[in-house]
Amino acid sequence: RPLICGCEWRVCRDGALVMLRTCGRTVLSATRGHVRSAYILPAALFSLSRCQPASASAAFSVFSATSAAVELGSRAFSTGKPPIVPIPLPRIYPQGRIPFAMQQTTLKVACLQLACGADKQQNIDNAAGRIREAAQMGAELVVLPECFNSPYGTKYFAEYAESVIDGQSQTCEMLSKAARDSGVFLVGGSFPERDGDQLFNTCYIFNKDGDMIARHRKIHLFDIDIPGKITFKESETLSPGEGPTVVDLSEHGGPQVRMGIGICYDIRFGELATLYRQLGCNLLVYPGAFNMVTGPAHWEMLIKARCVDTQSFGIVCSPARDETADYVAWGHTMITDPWGDTLGEADEKEAIIMSDLDLTQVITRRTNMPLWLQKRSDIYKTTSPFVQDLSSKKK
Repeated sequence: RPLICGCEWRVCRDGALVMLRTCGRTVLSATRGHVRSAYILPAALFSLSRCQPASASAAFSVFSATSAAVELGSRAFSTGKPPIVPIPLPRIYPQGRIPFAMQQTTLKVACLQLACGADKQQNIDNAAGRIREAAQMGAELVVLPECFNSPYGTKYFAEYAESVIDGQSQTCEMLSKAARDSGVFLVGGSFPERDGDQLFNTCYIFNKDGDMIARHRKIHLFDIDIPGKITFKESETLSPGEGPTVVDLSEHGGPQVRMGIGICYDIRFGELATLYRQLGCNLLVYPGAFNMVTGPAHWEMLIKARCVDTQSFGIVCSPARDETADYVAWGHTMITDPWGDTLGEADEKEAIIMSDLDLTQVITRRTNMPLWLQKRSDIYKTTSPFVQDLSSKKK
């Protein structure tokens, strides 16, 4: 099964990696020391004992059966800090050579506003059932809420955290199986992730084959203090992510949809959305859990602002409201179009909301109002090490 640049993995039934074939290049030179895609498997650890000798030495620098260096996803996933590599822009196809999947101009999206209680297994089983239900309703892309496998709160993160890199994640196993069995793209909300001695608020994304294709760790931690209303500090237990996350569905047999992923508080930072627009995104997805103070004030305003700013579709997906919880979520999961119109909205209760996204709307809005061509880069600009500086290239 070809999963990474010029390489092929062969996996046996018990989850052992039995062969790694490189096509002309070694793993390290092809990926700068980091595997960019791998398969989520039920086995706790990968085994390299039966790898071809020529490839095993290179592969051991990335995978190890005795350490926490298992790499998963389309970005460079590791326990160490990877080098910053610019995210590639969308591939441009010559006229007449556009793959059939990229000619699709609609995407049916389902957002699952789930009840998330103290029973972790019940939360996971409920999510799996709702994913199946959404797929039966015709969904092609399914989005889950923030912290869907646990209550939301700093005192819960360590208890509910899972070591995905070590292969010890019942939540990821469910997500992979649900995506594969239902044949949907899946944005797996978020859940607490353990990596060494650090905890992260992490979203994993899967394609229709159940392959884990991306990971986003919450970049901006939710540290606020509104006197008399709410005080919350994620930084007491969580570490921040190190970069933006872009997922191109057309690279996995889907329509020409390029998603920029954020988690909850990430939506308040317009610069991140601007980076996603610069990277060719036309859909912004934010699993989130605003509360009863910030939700009524800013939830709808922020997603519509991000959509109008970037002329993209947008999704905010919340847990259902539980008045008995320590942290009470606002709910009101919402899908918004590039003009800022609401395509679907839930109330506070558990629900599935669906919408058909007309992808041609993005082209229409960006053509009618070409904001990106009118920006004054001589006065202001947004730069990032993850965005290639095209102006520095020689013509």
